[in-house]
Amino acid sequence: MEMLQLRYFYETAIWGSFTKTAERYMVPPTSVSASVKRLEKELGCALFHRAHNRITLNEHGKRLQQSLRVVFRELDEVVEELSAPTADTREIRVLVRAMRLLVADCIIAYKAAHPNVAFQTVFSFEDVNIEDYDVIIDEKSDAYSGFDGFDLLRASIRISAAVDHPLCGQKLTLRQLEDQAFISVGRQNGLFRILTEACERVGFAPRIAVQSNDLMCHRRFLESGVGLALHRIYDGKEEAPYLRLLDVTDFDETQTICAYYNPISNYGNVQHFLQFLQNHRELKRAKSDT
Repeated sequence: MEMLQLRYFYETAIWGSFTKTAERYMVPPTSVSASVKRLEKELGCALFHRAHNRITLNEHGKRLQQSLRVVFRELDEVVEELSAPTADTREIRVLVRAMRLLVADCIIAYKAAHPNVAFQTVFSFEDVNIEDYDVIIDEKSDAYSGFDGFDLLRASIRISAAVDHPLCGQKLTLRQLEDQAFISVGRQNGLFRILTEACERVGFAPRIAVQSNDLMCHRRFLESGVGLALHRIYDGKEEAPYLRLLDVTDFDETQTICAYYNPISNYGNVQHFLQFLQNHRELKRAKSDT
């Protein structure tokens, strides 16, 4: 019995999918499936019910998952502590152009475990010298030449409105929104591009009533009914208290969010923070929900 076999089983038990586990470890799904089968053979019992290309935990699997949850939590905490970048005092410079609130939550969680690590965090869509940053959070693109990167999550994009907007509860097409005003977070932002391209495909240019890259102002404009806006769904919650998602039948967009990093500075606390982003429970949960 090997540690990797147990890891494969545990991740598969969480996701309910050999494929998602394979993506997490960047191996073929057949490798994960074969490893779990070897584990079942060594244990002398099945761990999953397998039927119609679906897998679900059986009672043996649930018992093993519960035990491994405790074991891996303690093991990961020890590894985290031992690998903490105590000698690296560099400030981590982060440019955030997507998922600003979720990235802020990740930094807060990281700071709680590593209070001596300092961050310089810039939330901006303006033109900047990317060489000034160690980590950049943005949608997938080819704009960051010389940087390496990895996918954080894939978000579904929906059109949202204030909770009392007259369009709420109706079945709509995108063309029916031609006369509506929109709130934009800025022309450099990927959501503006998604909105513009989708509207142009059906024959009109969106009318932008307000542009604001301040999240609190953006929310205030939306909930006051100034206009419609695009909304990322990456945490399994389709609605916030101040908005409703419109049922626009021909609007089905997605966006992949990535962490880009400067390979020159990818060591010590920067490398450790990137590993933390890859393993942060909120991001992992967001991946599973989308």
